[in-house]
Amino acid sequence: MKKRSLGVAVAAVALAVGLGACGGEPTQPAEPGATEPGATEPAAVPAAPVTEDAPEAKAGPAAAAQGLAEDDQLRLSPDDRCPVCAMRPAEHAKHAAAIVLDDGTTYYFCGTGCMTRSWLHPEVYLGVDKGRVARAVVQEYLDGKPVDALSAHWVAGSDVMGPMGPALVPLASEEDAATFESRHGGRHRYRLGELDDARWKEITGKPAVPDDR
Repeated sequence: MKKRSLGVAVAAVALAVGLGACGGEPTQPAEPGATEPGATEPAAVPAAPVTEDAPEAKAGPAAAAQGLAEDDQLRLSPDDRCPVCAMRPAEHAKHAAAIVLDDGTTYYFCGTGCMTRSWLHPEVYLGVDKGRVARAVVQEYLDGKPVDALSAHWVAGSDVMGPMGPALVPLASEEDAATFESRHGGRHRYRLGELDDARWKEITGKPAVPDDR
């Protein structure tokens, strides 16, 4: 009789374990990876980014708010900044110059010196390869008309001062350059296409790219 009572008790315990807390349904074994009801799922771990050994691209400066007008006049905005020195070209409109990239992106400069540095080294000052530079536009000193910087005749070492010091002065022709020199002097005459780092240093006494750049 004791053995029979013990067997009944064991059976009752087994039945209780097999039933769920609600509705008396039997509990089922959890599937692998399943989450218990009410439990918080662990946050997903993002995969590590794949890195390559390519050099990081240098971000360029902010472009001008407006490009050149149809007649190549500089359309300066009060918010435009010179990519080299961060001065506002609109505050030095007489000396301002422009560089246009192959996609039409335009940069305005406080003066022809900063423009010329960027022409020589756009990878440093504009964050683009030299092949991306389509053209440079300057304002002819005598009448203020826009001219292509490559076609201009340049005079350096005169008594004319620009925003950053002694000005690099663009003239429309050799005759205009001679007229300018008769009035203001000048130690160097050159064309933009002839410039390299050595000639720049000869003209200005400074490197085109300072050590801190």
